[in-house]
Amino acid sequence: MTTNVLSFISLLIYLSLVLLPLGISMGINLPNRPWLDELSSSLAMIGFNIVLIEFWLSGRVKLLSKILGIDWVLQVHQLFARTALVFLLVHPFMYTLPSQPVWMMGAAQQNFIGLTLTSGLTGMLSLFALIFLIGLALTRKSSEISYEAWRLSHMILALTIATVGFIHTIDAGRFAQEFWMKAYWQLMLGLAFLSLFWTYVVKPLIQNKNVHEVISITQVSMRIWELVIKQPATKKMNYQAGQFAWLKIGSSSPLSENPFSIASCSNKNSSDIRFLIKDVGGFTHQISQLQVGQKVFMDGPYGNFGTEAFSAEHNQLVMIAGGVGIAPMVSILRQMERDQDAKILAKKILLIYGNRVAEQVIDLKDMVHLEAFRNLEVVQLVSEPSNDWQGLKGVLDSTTLEKILSSHQINLKVSQFLICGPAEMIDSVETSLDQFGAPLANIASEKFQYDFGKRNPKNKRCVISTILGSATLLAAAIYAALH
Repeated sequence: MTTNVLSFISLLIYLSLVLLPLGISMGINLPNRPWLDELSSSLAMIGFNIVLIEFWLSGRVKLLSKILGIDWVLQVHQLFARTALVFLLVHPFMYTLPSQPVWMMGAAQQNFIGLTLTSGLTGMLSLFALIFLIGLALTRKSSEISYEAWRLSHMILALTIATVGFIHTIDAGRFAQEFWMKAYWQLMLGLAFLSLFWTYVVKPLIQNKNVHEVISITQVSMRIWELVIKQPATKKMNYQAGQFAWLKIGSSSPLSENPFSIASCSNKNSSDIRFLIKDVGGFTHQISQLQVGQKVFMDGPYGNFGTEAFSAEHNQLVMIAGGVGIAPMVSILRQMERDQDAKILAKKILLIYGNRVAEQVIDLKDMVHLEAFRNLEVVQLVSEPSNDWQGLKGVLDSTTLEKILSSHQINLKVSQFLICGPAEMIDSVETSLDQFGAPLANIASEKFQYDFGKRNPKNKRCVISTILGSATLLAAAIYAALH
C-alpha cells in the first residue's frame, strides 16, 4: 500500500472516529430545537471528541507511529487541535435559545439551554486552557521554556481541558443526559486518562525494571557523540533501521527524556544499541557527560522512517542528511549491510551529507562497511569550509541540490528520497525536490516540530488535507443539525 493511500485511509478512519458522538446523537429521539442550536451542540461534540482523541495521537503509541509514521500522527495531532479550538470557540455564540430560569435550572431541553454557573465556568476554563495549551505549543520553539517544563505544562493543561470539559459537557450537554451518550463520554475520558497513566506511571515503572547501561561514550566529531548502551538480557528491544527511542538518564522519571534516532541495526548476536547525539546544551549536554556503567532508561522503538529504502519498487535511493541527521541513515546502511540482500546492495544509492564546518563531519568509514555496497556514492558538503577542505562547498540550496542530483544521474521520477536534519533544511530540500518534479509520495522525512506557515509542498498538502477534513466535519455537523 502506498504512503498516500495509507494516509488517506487513515484520515478517513480518524474523521469517522471524530464523528462518532454525532452519530450517537442522531440516534437519540429528542424534540427538535432551532437548527443553529443543534449546530452549536454538534460542533461542541465534535470539538470535544477531537480533544479526547488527541491523547492517543501524541506520538507515544508505538503501533500508530510504526504503521503511520510519526510525521502523520503528529501533524494530525497538531492541526486538528486547531480545528477543535475553532469549533469550541464558535459554539457558545450560536445558541438562539435563552438560558433556563433560575428556579428551573437543569439540563438543556427544547426550550432552553442548560447553562448554569457550573457549566458556564467549566466551559470558559476549558476553553482558556485549550487556548493556552495551543499557544504554548506554537511558541515553544521561539520561547525560552525548557522542553521538560513545556511537556509538564502540556500534560497538566491537557488533563485540565479533558476533566473540566467533561464536567461542562455532562452538566450543559442536552444529549449527554442520555445513557449512550453519557457512556460514550465516560469511556473517552477514561481512555484519555489511561493514556496519561500509561505514559507517566506504568511505563516508568516498567523501565525501572529494565535498566540499560552505558558501554561507551565517544566523541566522533565536533560536538557529536556516539553513545553505546547495553540492553538488559530480559528485555531486548526489537527495532527497525531508521526508528528512534526516548532516552532518560539516571532515573525513569517520565518528564526528563528526549527522542533520538537509533544509529545501529538490530542484531540477534548483540544487545548493544547506538545513538549519534549532538551536544546542543541541556539534556544533550548531560548525555555527553555520561560515564561508562551509568544507568540509562529507554522507551522505544517509534516511527517508521526509512522503511521505503528496503523496497524493491525503487532502484535508486537518495539519502540527504544534515548534521546529526546522519544517524538514521547510518542505521539504514548498517541494516542493508547486515541483511546482505543482493538487490538492495546493488541499488544506486546517493548519500548527500551536509554540515556547517568540516570538524562536524563524521567519518562514515568508521560507522559502515561502505565497500559492501556496489553502487553507493557519498557527497559531502560544508557551508563554512576551511582552506584545506576538499569536498563541495556551500549550502544545500536548490541550485546546489540540482547540480548534485544531475551530476550523479538521479532519475527524480523513480527515486526514493529520505531526508533527515534540521527542520529548515528539510523544508528547503522538500521544496526543491517538488520544484524538480519528484513525486511527494517518494519523499520521506521525519520532524518533531512543524512550522505550517512555511509554504513547502508537504506543509501545503497537510494543511489542505486538514481544511478538507475540517470542512467534512462541519458539513456533517450541519447535516445533523438539519435532521
